[in-house]
Amino acid sequence: MPLYIADEQIENTLGTTVACALKAIKTDMQDHSVTPSLALGLIKKYLQPLMPEADKDILGKLKQVTWDELHWAYPEIIFRGGQPTGLLADIGVSIDFICTYTTNPPREFLSQETVEVGNFLLLCEHLNIRISDEVRYSNNRKFDVFNTCKYCWRQPVPGRLICSSHTAGDKHSPVVLSAKNELSENSPSANYKESKRQKPFFDEFIKSTLSREIWEFHESGFSSPTLIPSHNIFKWLLDRRPHVANLLAQQNMVVNDDEIIDSLLLLLHSPEGFTNTQLEPYQKTNHLIKTNPVLIWPMLLRAEAWLHARKTLRSNWGGKRTQERN
Repeated sequence: MPLYIADEQIENTLGTTVACALKAIKTDMQDHSVTPSLALGLIKKYLQPLMPEADKDILGKLKQVTWDELHWAYPEIIFRGGQPTGLLADIGVSIDFICTYTTNPPREFLSQETVEVGNFLLLCEHLNIRISDEVRYSNNRKFDVFNTCKYCWRQPVPGRLICSSHTAGDKHSPVVLSAKNELSENSPSANYKESKRQKPFFDEFIKSTLSREIWEFHESGFSSPTLIPSHNIFKWLLDRRPHVANLLAQQNMVVNDDEIIDSLLLLLHSPEGFTNTQLEPYQKTNHLIKTNPVLIWPMLLRAEAWLHARKTLRSNWGGKRTQERN
């Protein structure tokens, strides 16, 4: 079970030193059944020696790991680096490649933190904001306020990785939102196909935005307003999540500080026509966010990424096409 990623992609993504180390790992993986333990051993052999001494503990503390636990090192290393590019960022990306591309098709992480949730929790840790398990989880951990469809920002169908708008069938009701003309104008099948095409743009936007904002957070000595503030929220949206802010304005939603969280949830996360069972995860999520507004941060980033990706993809439609579509 080799590493299913081309040398060209490795070389184009990573700096020379880390690229050489990852290609050496790829060579050593040939003809082996790659378990998390084998992957961790090769990461410690080739990548850990490249890390600054102060950061080697991230990998040093890992012993017997699952793929989920190993992949968690990826956002932790990126965050520790505090730079959008550079040695630690390259090492973090390499670990992401190893965890993701040692299967074909690439591995999905059912219980793994998404990169934005991982970084959000690390931001909260630096700011001494405690996100307790009691706030985050319920129903024996079957509900997680940060669960999300892999194509957008909505709660997924229970037991699935996608929301009801992206199931590409009629078994589940589509998510019809208050901004229906802007966000839910297609059938579930059309939404699914379009979101599959735009997912590379979606993922890239999340990663680039996180890199930029985390670098800014570190450079400011942990003082930049990276997380959503308690005052002047709409101004923060205009500066950092402009597509979401513009959508609020287009829908004539209330944007004062006392009501803007309600407006955002009404806009993004309040489906119509659901059964009580289908609606329950949305209601739980919205209740927790209203009580703890900082929790909306990952949702806003994913919504901004989705709107950006759709605009990017649609700008290439028909006579406006400027690049090859997937």
